[in-house]
Formats: sequence, structure tokens, C-alpha cells
Amino acid sequence: MEPIKIHWKKLHSYEYLGAYSIESADLILTIKGVKNETVTGADGKKEECTVVRFVEPVKPMILNVTNAKTIQKIYSTPYIDDWVGKKIQLYSAEIKAFGELVDALRIRPFKPKSVAPVQTAAISCGDCKKNITEFGGASAEKIAGHTKKKYGMPLCAACAQKRTGAVTESVPAETEEITDIPVDSDGVVGLSETELKEFADSTDGGGK
Repeated sequence: MEPIKIHWKKLHSYEYLGAYSIESADLILTIKGVKNETVTGADGKKEECTVVRFVEPVKPMILNVTNAKTIQKIYSTPYIDDWVGKKIQLYSAEIKAFGELVDALRIRPFKPKSVAPVQTAAISCGDCKKNITEFGGASAEKIAGHTKKKYGMPLCAACAQKRTGAVTESVPAETEEITDIPVDSDGVVGLSETELKEFADSTDGGGK
């Protein structure tokens, strides 16, 4: 099995999805809302852009005219209120812009098929910028959701443990700090199967 390669753009703090977000297969996401927002570009310039936010724990996407027309076509409606709850399938396309070929984020011109093999939405750790992976029986999505609620941003297991360790050092010795992620100082699982199962259940509402 080949190791997952990391696009260089993932090492930078980009706030929105881009072609770099598509690592292998297409990415299927559910629209949560669409509205105009003030976006700050890499040069610091601010402008109003149409932004799509998703139900899944991923970055939002700046919606250009091309992609907006695609959503309108596949769902037969130009009204953004009707797009909420609808799924779109993202892919990376090579287009010509400013005299050269570049990668661009595009939407497939059809409704996503549930049986289609798709890439799991990659969620980057807010600290180390690497993709959050399954750990201790808990999926990447569960870990991201749990740490985002706790720390205000999604974190991988190792970075969450480091933050917990920092908090522990600041409290009195007699106070017992409960860690959020069951790993040791090297980021390696250090609990029994029963304890790991309890952690996984706790991030899933008790397994219900």
C-alpha cells in the first residue's frame, strides 16, 4: 500500500477548498448553506465572494460562476435555498488560465451516486496540518468533531495529546487531568482494547 502523499499547499493555512484538496478520488459533500462573505486573498486584498459551507467537517468552498451554474443545472433550480441538503461531487480539472494550464476545483455535472467510490473527506489537523486519521477505533471524523468542540479546531490524536499535556502542567499536582486522546508521549496507543473501545464509544454518543 502506497503512503498518502501530501500536497505542498496543505502545509499552508488556506481557508478554502481548492484543487489541492482532491488527493485521489472525487470528493462528495453535502451543502449546508450558501452566502456572500468577505474573503481575504493571499495578497491581503478583501473582496465579497459567494461561499459554500458543508455539513461535513471540511473547509468551505468559494463558489465561482462556473460551479454555480453546474449546481443549478443538476438540481434544476437557481435558488440557493433549494441547494441546502443537496450533495455535489468535486474533482480536480486542468484548465487553461492566463496562458497556462492550472488545476481548478470543479463540480461534476450530475448528481452523486451513493455507490460511486469516493474519497473520504480529508480533514487537516489545525496544528501540524497533516490529515487526521482513524485512531483507537474512532474515525477521523469523530476525532475531528470531538477536538473541534474541545479546542475550537480539529486536531489529530498526537496534537490533542500535546495540548492536553500543556494544560496538565498548569494545574496543581493533586488535580487529575483527564486526557482527550488515549496516546502516550510518542503518539502511540497505550491503552487496553477495552479502554480504547470506551474512548471510541464516548466520541459516538455512547455507541448509539
